[in-house]
Amino acid sequence: MREGRPDAPLRPLDLGPPERILELALSLRGVDVLRSVLKKSFGLELGLASAEGPLAHQAGGVITGSSEVCRSALFSRAGFSRCDAHYRSLATTPPPSGGRACHLGLASIAVPVPTDAPLDLVLFASGFAATHLHGCPAPDPAQLAAGLLELDPATGDAPEVLRRLPVVRGDRVETVRNLLCAAAEELAVALDERVRRLGEAGASGGGPFGMVGRSPRMLEVFELLRRLVPSTSTVLVRGESGTGKELVARALHQHGPRRSGPFVAQACGALDDGMLEAALFGHTRGAFSGAVRAEAGLFGAAHRGTLFLDEVGEMSPAMQTKLLRVLSDGSYLPVGATAPRRADVRLVCATSRDLRAMVEQGRFREDLFYRLHVLTVVLPPLRERASDIGPLVEHFRSSVEGVPPRLSEAASGCLERHAWPGNVRELRAEVERWAIVATNLPEVRPEHLSPEILAGSGFAPASPAAPGPPAPADDENVPTLSAAIEALERRIFEEGLARTGGNRTRLARELDISRTTLNERLRRFGLG
Repeated sequence: MREGRPDAPLRPLDLGPPERILELALSLRGVDVLRSVLKKSFGLELGLASAEGPLAHQAGGVITGSSEVCRSALFSRAGFSRCDAHYRSLATTPPPSGGRACHLGLASIAVPVPTDAPLDLVLFASGFAATHLHGCPAPDPAQLAAGLLELDPATGDAPEVLRRLPVVRGDRVETVRNLLCAAAEELAVALDERVRRLGEAGASGGGPFGMVGRSPRMLEVFELLRRLVPSTSTVLVRGESGTGKELVARALHQHGPRRSGPFVAQACGALDDGMLEAALFGHTRGAFSGAVRAEAGLFGAAHRGTLFLDEVGEMSPAMQTKLLRVLSDGSYLPVGATAPRRADVRLVCATSRDLRAMVEQGRFREDLFYRLHVLTVVLPPLRERASDIGPLVEHFRSSVEGVPPRLSEAASGCLERHAWPGNVRELRAEVERWAIVATNLPEVRPEHLSPEILAGSGFAPASPAAPGPPAPADDENVPTLSAAIEALERRIFEEGLARTGGNRTRLARELDISRTTLNERLRRFGLG
């Protein structure tokens, strides 16, 4: 493992956050077929892991075990930790030919993804019994039942659970391995292509920590991150929605001293008080209706890692008090518990709100504000870093298939003049849109841009392809912005109808609008 020095080389997941690699893998035909075959023919689930654990865990999701035994083990804190260590070992030292038994004695087969990228990555199937797999003797039912009950005393009929274990017999083990190998080869080709594209994008303005930017404002952010990475102190990330606050949190985790631990994220505004408290601090069995088993909560899941709390300004005063206690003495109380637990996590919080103003208004605790405001990273909105738009477009183009290879000068000017209220997230959505409306074209032109960007940039074509609505009667010779936009929209719909042969369902999907909206626009332009 590389040291977390501020000047250390970029880590493997700088290829993109875990969810991007997962998204790429699951979009591949071979991987999709493998998942289906493993599930239907063998009762197994496909997994993808790096040296930092399953990508599903790193992406803030859950991994689906192949059996009830796996799912039960993953529910407990000790079981989660042991499973995570097992998956890490599969990625760092994959079994050369046979399999490897997990902490419960169940079999795993792992195949490395032979990519040229600096990434230890394996495709694996685990959580089953095998009759002929070197390194994985048949599990002893009594020991397996005892181990499962130790991890989860709430397990019901353990022997019955064990009887439902998937079993891979005889030469079917080799069939599973061959399927994994074929999918791993396909994924390696896709990852190597991504490395090539990211390299090209990086030459055009990529920055450190897997982030993109060369503007003075972003260079200041990178310099601050270099100083914060070695620390384990709480960090507050401020910035408008879509500026990349979670990317900063992941950079602090992946390059810092806790990089070997889990990264867990939670949006504070997505849950009400009761659900957020249970999600963060966990609960005891029977603490409330539906609590059939104890849960460690996200503070427990992030043990020795990083917990990212997005939009912390959305917390109620009651939840602010509970968070303050964790920051003050490192302890928290699960719902229904009588004894506090200790939190060993690095906390990174983010907000798009003005917390100081909220303190003055009595809507945010002043003592919590000062606890969070010790180390602060402020991300600039995209409108204040226009020189980063080009590099960001190149970066997004590298991961989106079908985007034209270049921007026309007029389209580039529109992007630079737009205010970008949705920031980098809005820009990425715009690039993804081009893959549909400008696919197979040599360049992106203004007519391919979304109406919001055209309106926000003040673009008006010199010679509209079709007449727009009449200008005001007092000055009919001066084209208006609304007329220019109407003309461009009409042209987009005309070209779309021709391209799709009048297939409205396909055209609505390409333009990312509903059939109802499409029909209304066509009637308005006299095309319906």
